[in-house]
Amino acid sequence: MLKAILFFVAAICLLACKEVTFKEPQPKGKKSLSAVPKNLQGKYLVLTEEGGPSKDTVVITARGYRFGYFDPEERAVKNDEYEEGVLSDSMILKSYKGYFFLNLNEDPEWLLRVFRQEKNGDLVYMTMEGKGMDFNEYLEKLARDIRIDSMTNEKETLYQIDPDANELVDLIRKGYFSETRLIKVTPPKNAPRAQSQ
Repeated sequence: MLKAILFFVAAICLLACKEVTFKEPQPKGKKSLSAVPKNLQGKYLVLTEEGGPSKDTVVITARGYRFGYFDPEERAVKNDEYEEGVLSDSMILKSYKGYFFLNLNEDPEWLLRVFRQEKNGDLVYMTMEGKGMDFNEYLEKLARDIRIDSMTNEKETLYQIDPDANELVDLIRKGYFSETRLIKVTPPKNAPRAQSQ
């Protein structure tokens, strides 16, 4: 009976969870950048699951990012609907120990995307998830290194952590973030330098 209850709870958790999130922009205590640093700006191709570059691009500007669609039909259909983000109170960029932290407000939670620039200009894009493991297995592993709080609203169960800046970097180094490579295809054009606010 207990096994059946635990299985039911685990199944509900898998259906309701999307990712581990944060209570506030990360890393805590670090200043927001007023612009994307010049060295990060440019056009990038995302690597496909097979390891080759996709044809769609991500364009990073001084103020944020946008997706560019390669296929003319897709471009026509999504002309006004392509995903873009602009630095603001709900999209905050911070930098710490060689990483860039893009925080996205999805009230009542903050989603986190992390970037690390390689020497050749490519970016490693990281999200907080475990590749090759289900969400419950990932939560169990993560709970060994940091406390996870959960809360349920009318839509879903949220799983949040509250690390300090050094704990967050330690979680990245321990492999709690999955990685995708973005291949830089254009150098940055004249753009303002990033300044802390």
